[in-house]
Amino acid sequence: MTEKELKELINKRQKGNLSKEEQQVLELFEEKMLARNEQHIFFNDRHKSMVQQEIYSNIHKAKKKKSISTWLRIAAIFVLTASIVGGSWYFSSKLQIESTYTVAQTITKRADYGKKLTVTLPDGSVVNLNSGSEIRFPETFNETTREVILTGEAFFNVQKKPTHPFIVKTPMVTTKVLGTTFNIKAYQDQDDVEVTLATGKISVAIEGEDEMILTPSYQVNFNKKSKSIQKQKVELDRFLAWKDGVLRFDDETLATAIPKLEKWFNVKIHLEDKNSQNCSFTGVFKNASLKNILDNITFVKPNLSYRFISSKEIQILGKCNH
Repeated sequence: MTEKELKELINKRQKGNLSKEEQQVLELFEEKMLARNEQHIFFNDRHKSMVQQEIYSNIHKAKKKKSISTWLRIAAIFVLTASIVGGSWYFSSKLQIESTYTVAQTITKRADYGKKLTVTLPDGSVVNLNSGSEIRFPETFNETTREVILTGEAFFNVQKKPTHPFIVKTPMVTTKVLGTTFNIKAYQDQDDVEVTLATGKISVAIEGEDEMILTPSYQVNFNKKSKSIQKQKVELDRFLAWKDGVLRFDDETLATAIPKLEKWFNVKIHLEDKNSQNCSFTGVFKNASLKNILDNITFVKPNLSYRFISSKEIQILGKCNH
C-alpha cells in the first residue's frame, strides 16, 4: 500500500465512508505494521492495548464534532498513525509516553504496623518488608535500571542482572547493587539510616559525600540530623534476624526498644517515668507475644511493671535508670 492510498483510507475512515472491504484492508495493514514495530514501540501487551484504545477513542470522538479543534485532532491522529508506519513516532514520542505510562503503573506495597509483607518485584527479586514499611516500584522495570523507593525497613534478595543495576532510594541515601542480599532501615520517624550487606557487593551514595563500597558483614550508618557517617563491621544476626520473626535487644535502652515494639505489635507504649528510657536490657525473642516480652523485661528489671490500658495501649510503671 502506498502512502497516498493509506491517507485516502484514513480520511475516508474519519468521515465514516469506509466500505467493509476497505475497513478490512486498513485494519490488516495496521496490524501488520504494529506487529513489525511493537517490540520497539510498546513496553508490553497492556501498553499496546492502551495506546490503540486511545487512538480509536479519539477517532470516534472526532466523528461526532464539527469544530476546528476536531479537525486538529483528526490531523494529529493521522500524523500519529503515519509516523508509526515511518518509525519516527517512536523516536519523537517515546519519552513522553514512557513517562506517562510509568507514573500510571506505579505499584505501592505496605506492611502495616504489627504485620510483615513479602513482595516479589517484576524482575523476580524478593523484598521482605518490616512493620510500618512501604515500597514503591513500576509495574515493569525499564531497559536500563531497576529502581524502587523505600520508606521503613526491608531485606532485599536481588536477582543478578549486571546490565540492569538495582537501585533503592531512601531520603538522602541511595543504594546501588547488581545482585545481592542486603538490609535497609530508613524510617521517617528515626534519625538513623542503616544499610547492612549480607552477600555480594553494593555501593552507598549519601548526599554530598563520596560513594562508599560495602562488602559482606559491613554496615553504613548515616544520621540525618547530625549528618555523621559511620562504616563498621557488624554481626549480621543483630540486624537481619527480624525477617525470621526474631526480635533482638542487645544491651538496648527502652528509648530505642519501645519504638521497635510499637511497630512490631502495632501498639503505643508509655513510660510513667521518662527517666526509665535509659534502662537497658538484653533479650532474644522468636515469634513471641508482646506480653511474653514485657514479662521478661519486668523480670530482669524488678523495679518495673506494666499494665494494659487497652489492647493497643500499654503503660510501663516504676523507675529504672540502668
